[in-house]
Amino acid sequence: MPAAPIGENQEVTRLVRQFDERLRLARATELASCNRLLEAESLLCPGGAAAASVAELDLLARVHVKQGRFDAAKRRWEEAASRSTERAAEMERCLKALDAYAVQHYRRRLVIWWTSLLLLTLWLVISFYVILKRGSPFPP
Repeated sequence: MPAAPIGENQEVTRLVRQFDERLRLARATELASCNRLLEAESLLCPGGAAAASVAELDLLARVHVKQGRFDAAKRRWEEAASRSTERAAEMERCLKALDAYAVQHYRRRLVIWWTSLLLLTLWLVISFYVILKRGSPFPP
């Protein structure tokens, strides 16, 4: 019985696809760890997010978190949780951690904003005080 050509062997095709996915994930992980987030994002889902695997969606969500795109990360983890029953608990933990981190991030941004506003106001008050105390810097 003759062997089937390599191109027609379904097992070989499946293994090659699996190897390509793992290689793509490894490269995207490396890029993300070097803060080359846009490159990692473009490498992750060449066929779009609809054709992505659970591992790709998970890594894509993590890239979105690093970018500060919490809504996109939440969508990716929800989609990954709906696709995989064995990793659904892990994705749920990621979603809970994301919610806590988003609240913490929002509070931190709010403190920075209020501090900046306070410093700007203080600077303006001191500037007006100095101008009024010295007199007008412009000749009459």
